[in-house]
Amino acid sequence: MRQLSTIILLTVISQIKSYSQSHKQMEQAIRETVIKIEQAAAERNNNLLNSLLHEDYRVIANRFKGSNEVTIISKGNYLVMMKNGKIGGTKYSIEFNQINITSHTAIVDLTYKSESEPDMHKYLVLIQNEENSWEVISDIPLVLE
Repeated sequence: MRQLSTIILLTVISQIKSYSQSHKQMEQAIRETVIKIEQAAAERNNNLLNSLLHEDYRVIANRFKGSNEVTIISKGNYLVMMKNGKIGGTKYSIEFNQINITSHTAIVDLTYKSESEPDMHKYLVLIQNEENSWEVISDIPLVLE
């Protein structure tokens, strides 16, 4: 009986440790994805952005820059705006405020800081695709003025 209890305890500890490592690995992969997206936007690298954004990606801008409306921008329109220089081109430093992961979905609370543009608070929703890579499906920016 004592051996069985020891085996069960070691199995439980092993599973907890495995979960913790897996969670940390997912968090690191999410951080890397977010950093790549920021760099790609700063460089207006549409090829890289296209690979990091889910096909159903949307920007949801609520009262953005003084507007009283919600603006929703599809991935296609976002990439066209990037290509035409209407958005992107600004280098931001990123502060990760919080990363919440549930299964194959994550919500990331960020602050983007720039010396030349107003800072932004962002909420990104990421999903893990079939290849276990993280893609951003939703971006909710708030300009801090």
